[in-house]
Amino acid sequence: MRIRPNHRTLLAAAATAALALSLTACGGGDKAAAAGGSADKPAAAAPGSASAGAATPASNEKPADTTTTGAPGTSKAPQKSSGGSSASGGSGSTTTSGSGGGSAKNNTEAYAWKHACAMSQLSVNVRPGSGSQRVIEVSNKGTSACGLDLLPAIDLGDANSADQSRNVRPLVPSGLGGPDHALLAGKKAYAVIDLNPGGKPGVKGINEMNVLVSPSHMANADTRNFPIAAGTQVSGPKLGLYRDSVADAVSSMKQADTPQQ
Repeated sequence: MRIRPNHRTLLAAAATAALALSLTACGGGDKAAAAGGSADKPAAAAPGSASAGAATPASNEKPADTTTTGAPGTSKAPQKSSGGSSASGGSGSTTTSGSGGGSAKNNTEAYAWKHACAMSQLSVNVRPGSGSQRVIEVSNKGTSACGLDLLPAIDLGDANSADQSRNVRPLVPSGLGGPDHALLAGKKAYAVIDLNPGGKPGVKGINEMNVLVSPSHMANADTRNFPIAAGTQVSGPKLGLYRDSVADAVSSMKQADTPQQ
């Protein structure tokens, strides 16, 4: 007896076998993914790398400064030097003896008495004083002290006259003597002359004062000439000694009672 196969049964068996093969293929791919991981997934970061743990600062970012600098807007205090005071202070100074810059050795009265003044180290000025008085001011421009005579040599006359022998000479204090007047470097000496202490009518034609500041130490060529205003009355003039102030020079002038030699 010939048996005819059941077509439905064969079709069902074939479908079952195909489904089994499909499931087997899918299961193998899932196992491979589970064993080796997907090819697109990145590898785990190594310890210390940028992606591991907290982010680290960029290589060009400066670490925070922990030094205390004071309040904002203020500068640091200077650090103390191990060698002594700071440059802004200084621990010593250079001292110059005498206001004119002379050394202590050469700017004393003792030095002046042994070294007469030269005209080259002096300047002379004549200026008005009180009333008919004139102040002779002698300045030491040098760096060493020097000695002046006790008073200048002065005569008053006509600048336009060839004959100066009749020039008027003032009275001076009597009893002159002693060492020279010491003139320290940078200092001044004053002598005062009163052209008309009595206020009397004076000699006519006098328009010049001739001054030799230290007659026993200087030549006549060192004489300096100073004009006297026209119409100035000159009568019985008096001259005092060199002094360190105008007031003292005036007091000395008032004691003048002797003709100048």
